[in-house]
Amino acid sequence: MTEPDEEAFSDPTTITWRSIEWIQAQPEGLNSNNVLNYFAESTFWDPLCNNATLQMQTRYNDLKDLNIVLKKMKGIEFQVVLEKPPALWVIRKQNRLTEWEVSPVATFYVWNNNIYQAPNLYSIIGNRVLTSIHQLHLAFNKAYNQVEFHPATGYTWKSESSKARMIQQQQPTELVTFRNSVRQAIEHTANKIKLQYSQLSSQQDDDDDDDKDKDKDKDNNNNQSSSTNTGLNITDHLSSIPPPLNPGLPNDQMNKRRKKSEDVSKKKKKIDQIN
Repeated sequence: MTEPDEEAFSDPTTITWRSIEWIQAQPEGLNSNNVLNYFAESTFWDPLCNNATLQMQTRYNDLKDLNIVLKKMKGIEFQVVLEKPPALWVIRKQNRLTEWEVSPVATFYVWNNNIYQAPNLYSIIGNRVLTSIHQLHLAFNKAYNQVEFHPATGYTWKSESSKARMIQQQQPTELVTFRNSVRQAIEHTANKIKLQYSQLSSQQDDDDDDDKDKDKDKDNNNNQSSSTNTGLNITDHLSSIPPPLNPGLPNDQMNKRRKKSEDVSKKKKKIDQIN
């Protein structure tokens, strides 16, 4: 059996009542004939109701007979208005004015051997309205915190920088310090990686330039060797040509002079023979 505390009496809808011992004591378990007797053991029962008066009379054991007699009485009574055994029963507390006129006071329901009091319409509407007002209050507070006023511009929405400052003010200093240190460590590592990458790229460029210089030196050496070889070939060819008689004159003039000298010598020989 669940015993309600002092706060539960102020709001009966928060009470949950259950008695496993009573149900185990019933041979047939909980049913429509004994559900009111089970309800009478709970804290929701009114000992001054008409049902309690009739329970003193053992002849009214059937639920139908009990309802017929209750209609002839005036005052507070409990009546089962909905039956869905073996799990659900709805019990209404009402004030009977006449045989055909009643005024509902409260509604209870038995669900899986647990007894609850259903909230009334006023409580449901009040709870929904209160929830809506609370959500509107949160929304207006959030919108109010996003607005800033300046004499030159008037009311404007806060920028990202101002939001960051506001978040930083709301957060603990230790958390802000930790985040700043982590951010600095990440930036330092990124800068170090960039520096190493730039050094590697510059070193690779220098190696490429050295390779290009080496290729140029090889080409120049090959050109010089080829020119020396051609020079040697030219000198060898010139050495095979006989030198002229007079190095200062060209070859044609030297040949002409040589022929003239030969002609002169021949004429002299002829003259000598004639003489």
